[in-house]
Amino acid sequence: MSMLAGKILVKNHSNSRANTNEGEFAVLILSEDGLIRDCNEAGANLLGGLPKNLPRLRISRLLPKLAKIDLIKGERTNPYLRFLSRIGHPFEVVSMSGVHFAGKLFFSDVEDCGLHRLIVMIQPIYQENTLH
Repeated sequence: MSMLAGKILVKNHSNSRANTNEGEFAVLILSEDGLIRDCNEAGANLLGGLPKNLPRLRISRLLPKLAKIDLIKGERTNPYLRFLSRIGHPFEVVSMSGVHFAGKLFFSDVEDCGLHRLIVMIQPIYQENTLH
């Protein structure tokens, strides 16, 4: 895990109406082109292993909706994605093992060694109705 990923340890807080698990958020660090470069332990569990042990994996593999949305606009995260994260919009998440679940996403921009990185935090949402 990189120094940047190692510094990002976020615990869930159940301040939303949906019931969430009590583990950590999955934190994924992406390059500007949407490739997963690093993650925390919860992210590794979602991926089925650390990104360096996987082929070049795009975030759209885990979050299919992001295949049709530009991640970056200008030098920052797409404002539409920031808006969706602020309102708690549920995204379909597909784990590497094929499990589908809903998750809230949170986006952050970070400069790391002169490179722009996008941090995506995924908070699983457990609801009575599942996404299809």
